[in-house]
Amino acid sequence: MSVHKYTSWGRTRSPKNIAGSQGGTVTPVESLDDLRGITSAIGSQGYATENQRYLHVLIEDTNEDDSETVTVFGYCHAFQRWFPLMTRVGGTNAAQSGTEEISIVGEDSNLTPASCTPDKRTYRVYEIVGVDRVAFHCADASEINLFAACSTF
Repeated sequence: MSVHKYTSWGRTRSPKNIAGSQGGTVTPVESLDDLRGITSAIGSQGYATENQRYLHVLIEDTNEDDSETVTVFGYCHAFQRWFPLMTRVGGTNAAQSGTEEISIVGEDSNLTPASCTPDKRTYRVYEIVGVDRVAFHCADASEINLFAACSTF
């Protein structure tokens, strides 16, 4: 008798890393031209959210010269288009004041990831209801380590 094994995340209380393995980093795009694809290339662009409700993002900025900013983009199968994700008024993202693009500024550290102390990491949680895929844009992705996970609760 075979046992059915679920392949989707289902309802998750604990964040699940969207890179595929716990502790894995995601790769930001360095050019928004990488997010122009409409139907054929979507499987290789960004990361699947499995329609989870929350996006958790952690940034380690390894450059001391300037703060690196990460902007988050979403994709919806119904539209077949990429768009900037926005903060929400009155919701989970209200702390960022209003309806602005989600842009996260990393804390300058000039430390290797192994030497980075918790106060030099930037962590945020955003509500992303209905977003099928997410992508991250950073002008110089080589200067950050970016982690992302999704959860239902």
